[in-house]
Amino acid sequence: MCGRIVLNTAPGELATEFRLNAEPTLVPRFNIAPTQPVAAVRVGDGGVRVCDLLPWGLVPKWSPDPRVGAKMFNARSETVTEKPSFREAFARRRCLVPVTGFYEWKRRGDQSEPHYFTSPDNRLLALAGLWERWEYPGGDVLETCSVLTTAANRLMRRVHHRMPVILPAAAHDRWLDTPPDQAEDLRALLTPAGENALRTWPVETLVNRVVNDGPELIVPVHDDPPDQFNLF
Repeated sequence: MCGRIVLNTAPGELATEFRLNAEPTLVPRFNIAPTQPVAAVRVGDGGVRVCDLLPWGLVPKWSPDPRVGAKMFNARSETVTEKPSFREAFARRRCLVPVTGFYEWKRRGDQSEPHYFTSPDNRLLALAGLWERWEYPGGDVLETCSVLTTAANRLMRRVHHRMPVILPAAAHDRWLDTPPDQAEDLRALLTPAGENALRTWPVETLVNRVVNDGPELIVPVHDDPPDQFNLF
């Protein structure tokens, strides 16, 4: 799964990396949780790429209550074309969720130890996402998003059996621009990241509380030698 993310990259770097029409208005975040706004890159009017802040937790347009989004912050890639909640969004409303990194928790007995995952060179990661529109009875529109997950790669399996789908730069255009009648072909992208795509280290349990949101959350706690940890 993917339940907490970090985005502290400069807006200008994000705009360049994703070829946006303008720099987004963002503040550094180190503990973004479901239901909170996340950056979502998608195709806007005129075919230009825009970056909007959308609540993290997809609300299907047929849902009677928007609160269901709190449970739909992840979509399993194995069933995304079958589930009514996600299949239309997969065909027509895909996005990229840029992150600097994300957290996952490792069970040790009755304890859960948080670990931070990021790219080896500190570059932005692009998570495969979906977005949807939901309409209130009065006509106001709520747009929300979800992150796709897949089986863990070897590094990730040391902590958890699932991981977010991380799309390489070469796949960004394909993910955003593929028409609905060819969307099924995109399932080939929904695979675990390569073995060298990530590095990781344990962090303090401060991240367990959503009210904590600062750079101290990603400072390593070397319970395991960091270089050795990333060899597996």
